[in-house]
Amino acid sequence: MKQKRQEGNSSKYQGGHVVALLVLAVVFLYLLTQMPVLEWGGVATKPIDLFSDIRIDEPTLDLPGDAEWQDDTGWQDDTEPGLDSILLTVESDTLFARDSLPVKTAETPDSTRAHPVAALPLDTATGDWPPRRAGDVILFEDYSVGQTGLSHLLSALCGRDTLGRPVRIAFLGDSFIEADIFTQDVRSLLQSRYGGCGVGYLAMHSDFPGFRRSVVQSDAGWEVHSVLKPADVDWGIMTLHQQYFVPLEGAKGLYRGTTRIERADSWNLSRFVFVAHNDCSVQLKIADSDWQTFPIEGSPEIQTLEMPGNTNLFQVRMGAVPGFAAIGVWLDDTAGVAVDNISIRGYSGLSLTSLSQSRSGQMNHAVPYDAIVLQYGLNVMTPEILRYDSYARRMVAVIKHLQACYPQTDIILMGVGDRSRKVNGSFTTMQAAVALSRAQRIAARSAGIVFWDTFEAMGGQNGMLDYVAKKQANKDYTHINHKGGKRLAEEFVKSLEYLVNQGDR
Repeated sequence: MKQKRQEGNSSKYQGGHVVALLVLAVVFLYLLTQMPVLEWGGVATKPIDLFSDIRIDEPTLDLPGDAEWQDDTGWQDDTEPGLDSILLTVESDTLFARDSLPVKTAETPDSTRAHPVAALPLDTATGDWPPRRAGDVILFEDYSVGQTGLSHLLSALCGRDTLGRPVRIAFLGDSFIEADIFTQDVRSLLQSRYGGCGVGYLAMHSDFPGFRRSVVQSDAGWEVHSVLKPADVDWGIMTLHQQYFVPLEGAKGLYRGTTRIERADSWNLSRFVFVAHNDCSVQLKIADSDWQTFPIEGSPEIQTLEMPGNTNLFQVRMGAVPGFAAIGVWLDDTAGVAVDNISIRGYSGLSLTSLSQSRSGQMNHAVPYDAIVLQYGLNVMTPEILRYDSYARRMVAVIKHLQACYPQTDIILMGVGDRSRKVNGSFTTMQAAVALSRAQRIAARSAGIVFWDTFEAMGGQNGMLDYVAKKQANKDYTHINHKGGKRLAEEFVKSLEYLVNQGDR
């Protein structure tokens, strides 16, 4: 009996050894696929890809010519009836083939005239393509008539001491700048240079309040109406900030400064901006002071409540009020520079053509902007699509509408940043990122505004790999993190400083 039991145990152990060996083999093979390319003595290893024989990589896809971006969001734009007649007359391969436009630097004259680009009847850009670099500076490419595309912003910066308010820049974007990534460092760098404090605009509700480092926020009791759900939005109320908030019973919000970001620890003016169609009251509080009750007279216009005084804490509370829509709060200085982060995860920006011009005028009176920066593209780009001329036409319409809503505000279009995907076992720049960035540059030229090349500012081809290697971007090879945002912000501010210095000469 003992002999039989021993034989059974031996068979069991042998089976366990086989399973263990299989697991070890799978783990070993997986680790081999994750090994980077190694170079030694002029010899380089090749990437190991167990599925290379069956994988269809991006370069082998039959894309150009037929694969073109189409808006699948279900959004129907009724505000621009002539949109289909807006044509970008460029050569057929301009948007998706290898870049045929000469890259001109500020130090070398342009020896080749670029192909003309027109968006009839919207294209006001004339002459050669402007330079894209000055040494290590990524230049603002100004496609406006007379290259005055940043005249309002530069004038405000120059006259900031007598402006009577902060010079204000709004960054509209998607998850690339979510949680104040990139913009928190643009803000702190500009405030260190030109003065100012506070983080500017904040929504009444945040799904991920701990993700943002530039403010400590908590809230409750707000019903969110966002551009992501256009059927639930009253576009007569909607503003540039892309969402508004209806108070429920016990609605409240708390905003506290933080020392994690320079000049975000306190501010000198706390404001609550809203639309109240009916008489009501709102309670506000700064620091450790008592709650103050403000009676509100009903009006269809945008209204603002202000609480001056240096503070690191601002609170709002109110009850459920019919006909009330909160736009947000602003935590600012009374001078210097303010930067508003207006980011919506998953948003392409295309429905901004539905903003009310009259409502935008009211909003601009309450919170005037000297420049609006558009950072979109992540939610448009897909690996299989290398033609974005339809998207460029839609973006031209967005820009034109924003210019009508904010006629005294400069518009800057940021190109999409680098994004990588795995090809033959190694990560490399997604061709769609290059194609979309080029389409955005053409949209900027067609609309006659300023373009900033985020792709080149990140290092160009395979720039994302360096961000990931330095732990400045996530392993999705798409989104930069707070460290990467600081690096990119330094490039953006360097570009602006170069322009300011050129004007001072």
